Amino acid sequence: MIGNQTKGRGFRGLLNYLESQKDAKLIGGNMGGNNARALAREFKISRQLNPEADRVVYHASLSLPDNERLDELTWNELANRYLEEMGFDSNQYVVYRHSNTEHDHIHICASRIRLDNGKIVHDSWDYKRSETIIRQLERDYGLQQTQSSHEKLSRNPSIGQQKRLEREHSEYINGERLTPQERPIKQQLQELIDRAIVDKPTMPQLVERLQLQGVEVRHGLTRNGKSKGISYSWKGAMRFCEVGQKKCDR
Repeated sequence: MIGNQTKGRGFRGLLNYLESQKDAKLIGGNMGGNNARALAREFKISRQLNPEADRVVYHASLSLPDNERLDELTWNELANRYLEEMGFDSNQYVVYRHSNTEHDHIHICASRIRLDNGKIVHDSWDYKRSETIIRQLERDYGLQQTQSSHEKLSRNPSIGQQKRLEREHSEYINGERLTPQERPIKQQLQELIDRAIVDKPTMPQLVERLQLQGVEVRHGLTRNGKSKGISYSWKGAMRFCEVGQKKCDR
């Protein structure tokens, strides 16, 4: 299952899009409205709890491979679990099912403002958390396992790396090399990062953990003081992650 998520400012625009697609169907949620206009009006309830908040619209899509389908009840259960795990356990939301592609998929429109306290749902490491949650949902519902972006990054060496690994393995087998080949340094670095962020640490905690492993961490800021990304350096290898990016670049 593939998941995507974005954040925006206007509920009505997103709801209009979700409603306008061919064979679109509102299949779930916790709201009373049954069309884009009524739902947009209803979302004002949460917006009024935190009028100064920006980008309060949360849009997530979950899409299955073309050989899998779920019934509406299961899609709703899955959507509810996904939202709860992402921290949306006290938020307004609706679920639309679309049939405009060969892949059975749903769209979730939710308010990032919590109804119980008016605070914004924390979005730190949300792409990483989303992939982890989706992998668990796949297992729980018996769905086909999809490789995560960080798994693709760490498991797929470049052509040059692959050739080097094959050469060093051959040398080791033939007694021309005393030690077996090592995995690429960048792959090892990615695994260090993955282990360090598994429990969603704060930035100071993350930096401390990685520094203990010998990883240098630099947090870049814009002129306005906003985060623009994090770079990691270890044994000559580097990774750079932009804010909200699904994976780190080389």
